Amino acid sequence: MPAATSVAAKRRHSSEPSSVLAQLRSFIEDGGYTAGASLPPERVLAAQLRVGRPAIREAIKSLSILDVLESRRGDGTYVKSLDALHAGWPAVVQVSEKDLNMLDLLEVRKILEPKAAALAAARASEHELREIVGLKSALDTEPIEWQKVRRLDFELHAAIIKASGNSILNGVHRYLTPFLTKSRDITARSVADWTRMRNDHTAIVEAICRGESAAAEQAMLEHMHHVGLDLITNRKR
Repeated sequence: MPAATSVAAKRRHSSEPSSVLAQLRSFIEDGGYTAGASLPPERVLAAQLRVGRPAIREAIKSLSILDVLESRRGDGTYVKSLDALHAGWPAVVQVSEKDLNMLDLLEVRKILEPKAAALAAARASEHELREIVGLKSALDTEPIEWQKVRRLDFELHAAIIKASGNSILNGVHRYLTPFLTKSRDITARSVADWTRMRNDHTAIVEAICRGESAAAEQAMLEHMHHVGLDLITNRKR
């Protein structure tokens, strides 16, 4: 292989989403960055990691969705949480171009679903609470068969959104249904810690049943973080 071609191949490889995400994570860890610290500008990061700026931009976006980084308009990128960088982080990261769309979807879910859980805690009827508890119980007892888990997980989250009592939010959720189903095709097959998933649902549902909006919102946020980790975990597609 000619030298120029070899260099180009290495450059293409280093710009793959998985590689850039791993490089940026190592850059943060090895650089001794702490929560609140500012990262270098994108152009500097791209030069130091020897990748293109679009690849750096996608990696920053992904780590922001996963609560590791925080982008501030006109002020740069900051480390939000080192805990998020380490807690539950997979040993092998595997992100493809199509997964970037799934991370975009997760970003939307993080905007909508925690608030929906908070509203459900305040507004759910007795009938809606029984439905939510019933779906959560079905997930607790369901054998680990990803097709059934995918369906029950979708129905549980849909029931929580319905219990928010907001018709527009329900309409948005219906619009997102094809994307949500595809997302669960990935994560339901890749969940490494089923106990964690069940514990997440327990925390969400119990907070809703107690009528504790802030706790329900926080529990859903933590669950969304775990979903993000599942999305970047090495898996069979």
